[in-house]
Amino acid sequence: MATVAHRRTRGTRVLPATAVALALLASCYVAGPFVTLWQIARAAETGDLAVLQGSIDWGAVRQGLKDDIAEGVVGMPAQTLLAGNVLPPFGAGFMNGIAATEVDRSVTPQGLWEAADVFDPAAHGGSARPSIVDAGFTTPTRFDLRVHLPCQGAEEPPLHLRLAFHAGSWRVVRVWVPQDLMDRAGART
Repeated sequence: MATVAHRRTRGTRVLPATAVALALLASCYVAGPFVTLWQIARAAETGDLAVLQGSIDWGAVRQGLKDDIAEGVVGMPAQTLLAGNVLPPFGAGFMNGIAATEVDRSVTPQGLWEAADVFDPAAHGGSARPSIVDAGFTTPTRFDLRVHLPCQGAEEPPLHLRLAFHAGSWRVVRVWVPQDLMDRAGART
């Protein structure tokens, strides 16, 4: 009988240990996107290009930006978009090619580090930190974040980032850049 009682005691200890381990694992998973975003922000401030390289799927981000530019979502000056000035097909293709080349050249770890100075809050009278507009899991392996950068006003559309969980880590795989930030980035060049 002592053996049966011993097994019951031991069995009840295993269940709480398993539950604690699962809770810890779930907490790490849920915190993962926030930790990744914090690492990216810190790396952009300090110029840690290795962290920027590993935390962002640069090829996917560049392709998404090229797609947005080709669809006319971003990239053209705001005045042109408002005026409804549409380029003829050849001219649009030519401009998309130039924009794609610029995206390939600029959207890199080095480019992000350099752009961090352009969006410095002190230079624009903004708040010291980005403000989260919306954040959450859209699927178990996808997390979306909408954030106002320090240089943006509350009325401006937020920067939208998508992270994906793949091969045991979270990485930024897509970025939607609002027109005001594209205009600011274009003004620095």
